[in-house]
Amino acid sequence: MLETPGIRGNIYDCKGRELAISIVLPSVYAITGKVKDKEDAAEKLSRELPETRENILAKLNSGKSFVWLGRKIKDEAGRNIKSMKIPGITVERESKRVYPRGRLLAHVLGAVSTDNKGLEGVELSMNDRLSGENGRVEAVKDAKGRIVSSDDIVTKPAKDGDSIYLTIDEMVQYITEKELDRTCQDFKAKGAVAVVMNTATGEILSMAVRPGYDPNDLKSANQASMKNQAVASAYEPGSIFKIVALAAGLSEKVTNESEVIYCENGKWEVYKRNINDHIKYGNLTFRQIIELSSNIGTAKIGQRLGPDRFYAYARSFGFGEKTGVQLAGEVRGTLREPANWSGISSYIVPIGQEIAATPMQLICALNVVANEGKLLKPVLVKSVMDCENKLVQENTSKQVRQVVDPLIAKRMVSVLKGVVEEGTGKEAVVEGYSAAGKTGTAQKFDNATRKYSSDKYVSSFMGFVPADKPKIAILVSIDEPNKVYWGGSVAAPCFSRIAKQTLRYLEKEHYDLVKNN
Repeated sequence: MLETPGIRGNIYDCKGRELAISIVLPSVYAITGKVKDKEDAAEKLSRELPETRENILAKLNSGKSFVWLGRKIKDEAGRNIKSMKIPGITVERESKRVYPRGRLLAHVLGAVSTDNKGLEGVELSMNDRLSGENGRVEAVKDAKGRIVSSDDIVTKPAKDGDSIYLTIDEMVQYITEKELDRTCQDFKAKGAVAVVMNTATGEILSMAVRPGYDPNDLKSANQASMKNQAVASAYEPGSIFKIVALAAGLSEKVTNESEVIYCENGKWEVYKRNINDHIKYGNLTFRQIIELSSNIGTAKIGQRLGPDRFYAYARSFGFGEKTGVQLAGEVRGTLREPANWSGISSYIVPIGQEIAATPMQLICALNVVANEGKLLKPVLVKSVMDCENKLVQENTSKQVRQVVDPLIAKRMVSVLKGVVEEGTGKEAVVEGYSAAGKTGTAQKFDNATRKYSSDKYVSSFMGFVPADKPKIAILVSIDEPNKVYWGGSVAAPCFSRIAKQTLRYLEKEHYDLVKNN
């Protein structure tokens, strides 16, 4: 039996622009028992196929009843071979996957194998939809596996795959990748991730990862560069995780924005371990603790909350569980249950240590604040259309849970606006818009030394604009920037540039989600 694959469905952005397509090329196979003069056939075929006469003859004499002689060859070569009318030689049409935008959106789209099976990204997570159904060519064979008669060959036509429409906007993706590349180059960073989300729906407008690769040229890509770090890697987030302490502290009424807390002049020993601030702060209000990103002040709020209450809020924000985004390889991250916390955990988990989160978890958590306290399931695949262009699936926004009261979320917005206007996120200012967000500068943990590195950091900023009527949320995370490593200096400017250009583009395109405030 010979299987003939259906043509793989296309992948489009939200406006119907082609991101992954299949072009049909000729392939050549032989039913060896029907090839009367194998030497003559090998000689003729070698003139058109990228194979030597000897290799072709070896395949024809291999003893196998069916052999491929050439896959996805040039159209002209296919036509010439077909015109030869060599008995037992058939020219079949096969599809080849092509990514018209090259490296753009590579980690979201993924890639396919030679046999058109998804390897990464949407190509893998939606493989069953994209692949369609194989057709069959069946024939009656004798005891030696030879086809008895061409009259007994039965065929079943293949069914082409469905096409996928993403929530991604190609232009927002271009803006995001351009600015992420600029930041990586400026700071000679090891890697980076950026995600842009529609706050009202959870739809992902862009997702960029560096280093990148070209899915059209998998031979030049390595496994590490193909990994989508936005969902498949978790890391200690550092201070951007302080939004959980902010939410829990206000919700549980263990503090308020104006309470003054002593921050120990920048150094506080707890369980024989020092918790440090980058500046020697004395008394700060809780609002200032978040604005200026005081580890000591946040740790004191975490201690008041205790393991059980803080853990409950972290879980409610979505940490420790998959977001359910429609991508292969998503991980849960790490959020240990309170029974497994040490004495110091109540102090340092709230500042983003002893926890591992993915960028996708973090932007979904931030979106809780922007979306009146509601956690939304992220949406990447907007709709699925069959080969006759009929709608077979449509994905809409889904609320997972109400995490905090809308009034608490509003108070959090006010504090996070202060981060940009008065605190560590001043370089995240977006001209013409108000912005809110949180900086993060996380020391990387060195597994070899079992200590935090003194020179390797993940620098992050996540925020939303416009602050009081949020339309888009953006996360930028830069891995191991050189020389400068503060999140407010490395990631915040990148956030600002992405936000400004994206909002202007969306307004120009008359997107419903954007109205200036």
